[in-house]
Amino acid sequence: MNIAPVRRIASGLLTLSLLVPQGLLAQTVSTEQLMETIKKLEARIAELESKSGTPAPGASAAAQPSVAELKKEVDEVKKQQEEAAPTLSFFKTTQLTGYVDSYYGYNVNRPADQSIGFRGTNFNHNSFQFSAAKLSFNRPTSGPNSLGYRLDLVYGPLADSFNVPFELPVDGRSRDSIQRNILNAYVSYTAPVGNGLTFDVGKFTTFIGAEVFDTIDNWNYQQGVLFSYAQPFYHTGLRMSYAASDKVGLGFYLVNGWNNSFDQNTGKSVGFSLTLTPSSKFQIIQNYLGGPENSIFNDGWRHLYDGVINATINPNVALRFNYDIGTNRPLISSDPNQSWRAIASSIRFSSSNGKVALAPRFEYLYDDSGFATGYRQDLKTFTLTNEYRIKSNFSTKLEYRYDFSNEDIFKKRTDEFTNRQNVFLVGLVYSFGIGKE
Repeated sequence: MNIAPVRRIASGLLTLSLLVPQGLLAQTVSTEQLMETIKKLEARIAELESKSGTPAPGASAAAQPSVAELKKEVDEVKKQQEEAAPTLSFFKTTQLTGYVDSYYGYNVNRPADQSIGFRGTNFNHNSFQFSAAKLSFNRPTSGPNSLGYRLDLVYGPLADSFNVPFELPVDGRSRDSIQRNILNAYVSYTAPVGNGLTFDVGKFTTFIGAEVFDTIDNWNYQQGVLFSYAQPFYHTGLRMSYAASDKVGLGFYLVNGWNNSFDQNTGKSVGFSLTLTPSSKFQIIQNYLGGPENSIFNDGWRHLYDGVINATINPNVALRFNYDIGTNRPLISSDPNQSWRAIASSIRFSSSNGKVALAPRFEYLYDDSGFATGYRQDLKTFTLTNEYRIKSNFSTKLEYRYDFSNEDIFKKRTDEFTNRQNVFLVGLVYSFGIGKE
């Protein structure tokens, strides 16, 4: 009986499974499948032991591996498989992804401090700039009574400007160093309620708005004025989500407030979200967030009403609309409410292969009291972005953006200010993940 092929198959398959993390095998071989293979090999060995070890025709007995040797090898591989099981389980259940983001920008105003103003986050003029690097560990819940988690670690100027300015010192000590490199950090649990009620507890990016922190996931590279000034960036607290059906989604939020990991008062903000998806081509999202946001005192509430409409005209054309209506009540009751209004409309044309896209965007922010931007103004922007993806995980965005206001708020050269600025920029983002190219 010739058992050399059995030995070669067992050694090759099992050794490969131990040397390569399971995620890299793209789910080709699971831990359960490997254990099943071991059981079959053990059964085969038992069958061979019951038979005589007759050499194959034309081969000497010395050239044939003994059944005992094969059994010893299988036992050793089985032991290594059991020792490696926790590592394999981690790579099987946790999604590991990330990206590196960089750009070059040129402001026609040529400000002396090399800044591109009114971006909310950090953008520099006439500089090759590393913007951000991100590494994400994500294990989504898998159904009722399941646990999960997400941890997004970020580094770079984009991360600093996203987190640091809002973390106020507590007892004279700055807390920003704790938060600056954490974008999301929460644990999840799906309770066996209806279709599954999911709870997330920790820090997470906001549910408000149409744009996100990750530039690779936006139609345009530079986030708009709604993202930068009309909406919060992140929250810390409790998030609940429930899919009533494939057409209706509900969300509830109980958080410290706007952009604060450590609450600046004893009050909490509450949020609600309703998502309606009547068809695969049309979606409406309505959000609300309200709570006391003045430092130390719980008097004076801030309210924000936010809506997003997504529509797909055909596979190559998509529309997006976002609006915000916000008010903030000052501590001094005799002062008028601070308010802001904002709209953004975008359209995206893409090629059939998904490699090329063109996305114009127009925004208008009416900052009635100067609360949102620091200036009482009408701020408008027009952005035109041409994206080309050499590969699906490498985004190149060539972008032109024109900002203009009814006030002279944009820096020009050394001591001058003007009411407009023109910015040309190219952004490059390379994303990666286990099992991906």
